[in-house]
Amino acid sequence: MKYTSLKIDSNLFYMDKADEITKEILSLLSDLNISTLSIVKIECILPVHTPDELVTCSEAFSSVLQTVFEKQQPANTLLAQELINSNNKAMLRFTICDDHETKIEYKEFQKHNYCLLTKLDEKVLVSGGIHFQSSSDALRSVQQTFDFVEQLLDHEEMHFGHIAHQSNYLSDIQSDNKDPLTGWTTIQTIEEIRSLYYDPNLFKHGYPLQVINHIQTEDFITDFIAAYKDGFPTAQFDQNDSSEQTQSCYIRGLNQVFVNPTIDEACSSSEEQLNTALKNIKEILKASTKQTSDVFEEIKITIANKNDFEIIEQLVAKSVDTNKLSLFAGPLKDASLKVSIEAIATIVR
Repeated sequence: MKYTSLKIDSNLFYMDKADEITKEILSLLSDLNISTLSIVKIECILPVHTPDELVTCSEAFSSVLQTVFEKQQPANTLLAQELINSNNKAMLRFTICDDHETKIEYKEFQKHNYCLLTKLDEKVLVSGGIHFQSSSDALRSVQQTFDFVEQLLDHEEMHFGHIAHQSNYLSDIQSDNKDPLTGWTTIQTIEEIRSLYYDPNLFKHGYPLQVINHIQTEDFITDFIAAYKDGFPTAQFDQNDSSEQTQSCYIRGLNQVFVNPTIDEACSSSEEQLNTALKNIKEILKASTKQTSDVFEEIKITIANKNDFEIIEQLVAKSVDTNKLSLFAGPLKDASLKVSIEAIATIVR
């Protein structure tokens, strides 16, 4: 899998200029010689601050997908997040399958677009974003979302034990506000609902890699990758022995390792936390039985204080080689965290 992106004026989305966005996308794909039939997923990331803006941007994004991809739309997600050092810009991030031996199926389930990749009888499901708005009722929206995930998995003769990687997005990520009925915060609600579906008997080889990020609007969005062969999960996991938190997963069908290391909250600065995280990533990959490329396919970093941008960018440039670096600004799960990081590495055959 390869990753590329296009940054364009976010006003094109706010003003519903779908035709202009389409031209920009087609120009990029033509310049890079990328076929629309090799694109597995497209993410639209842009700053959105009001429900009305979200509706307009969602409609523009939907129109673009229909025009560019017609009836074979890839998995897709719209995320209200702030890019660093990209004033008033939106980013379209493309996930591309560059393996000609992999069969790509563009599928739809209850009006939800997703992709199914097949190689040597191993199947990988790329879901795209799943969410249900529910008038400030976090419990209901999270419950509906996990219900739909279960239905989609069942539709492909899979279950939650096949999930390898799950990204969760929610607004007010640090909020202490509690549901008057349950007494749970939104994060606690997600954890409690997820536990109803994550039967321990399904995860004998480890739990999926879980990532949680802040979004500026919407209640809750989840986005996952699942993998199986002959009915059995194929992802391999690495866990932190001290916390049992999964820090990386190897998805054989994609030939890649996804890493989300725990952050040492004892470190007081963004630079210290990121430096420790980068060392942890290298140690995780080194301890793995898989040999990975020296160059990361992508590194994504969220910074709590956007003023730390230059320090973070310089540290990454000095410490690792990556084909793509994406930087975001926003609050993190815990107030003591200054950065969070995700990395994607390709296995060397």
